[in-house]
Amino acid sequence: MTAVETTFIQKTPNVCGGKARIRDTRIAVWGVVMDRRLGLSDPEILQSMPTLTQADIDACWEYFRNHPIEIERSVWLNDTSANVPEGAPVPAAVVVAGLLLGVPAEDVREAFEPPLSDADLDAAWAAYRADPARIGREIASHRLAG
Repeated sequence: MTAVETTFIQKTPNVCGGKARIRDTRIAVWGVVMDRRLGLSDPEILQSMPTLTQADIDACWEYFRNHPIEIERSVWLNDTSANVPEGAPVPAAVVVAGLLLGVPAEDVREAFEPPLSDADLDAAWAAYRADPARIGREIASHRLAG
């Protein structure tokens, strides 16, 4: 009889911020998604995280397919907003991307240092309303850049 390998995605309070992660690890699904966006193949991801199996990676892709907005919000909170240097002006596209993903305005404000004001959020929406195509291209550019 052969061993049966079980892989799954877990959410546990106070582990990875309660975000979706790979079974009994601190490897967040959003991080594996970002690795893929940065050009890593499954074998390269597995090489960089030797405790994972292909079944774990497959479970990540399945979870992402079934919960894309949840994972995109995690990417935004943990990567996109984190890549704005402290004290630098926050691009309207970054703010709008978070808000369009349904990240609560308070979380968007607090994602930056110093925190954004209501006027900053209003200005980002105004930029979006003035030229949604440009802001859309900038959002796409930020997502591709990882």
